[in-house]
Amino acid sequence: MRAQTLPLRILQALTVLFAAVPVAMAHNATGAMSPAQANFVLHCGGCHGVDGTTNAEAVPDLKHQVGYFLNFPEGRAYLSRLPNVAFSTLTDQELADALNYMVFVIGEGSVPQGAKPYQAAEVASLRRTPLTGAPLRAYRAGLVERLIRDYGAAETLRLYGRDNYGVGSADRR
Repeated sequence: MRAQTLPLRILQALTVLFAAVPVAMAHNATGAMSPAQANFVLHCGGCHGVDGTTNAEAVPDLKHQVGYFLNFPEGRAYLSRLPNVAFSTLTDQELADALNYMVFVIGEGSVPQGAKPYQAAEVASLRRTPLTGAPLRAYRAGLVERLIRDYGAAETLRLYGRDNYGVGSADRR
């Protein structure tokens, strides 16, 4: 039964994505996206949604909360070291611009005061050490707990990894 629901969830996510692209473009008076926004939509929006909103239990929501990760160096590095980010075909500058769009525009309201934008050299260095060895959910969960405890981050960051059956990420192998 569960194996049948995964393709349905993917189909639903793709339907939402393709329906939302014209909406995202309508926010710009000219109908054109900035290169950073276009790269986010093309390389990240399929899973995270064109505006950073998705099924937070299956894929982390970014809207109004991804900026919290810039509160401390490990969180900041985490965003660049995720495998789908680190192995992206974007250049270091394009990736830095897409990360800045994600954090400062989509993450609006969650970015710590004085946070500095990503630079191409920083992204180049961080993406050389992708997070491939450790269980990512457990690593992320540790970062999230620190963000909530020490920086007052939204508790909705904990939604990722839970499913409709009430099983939390700690219960999965």
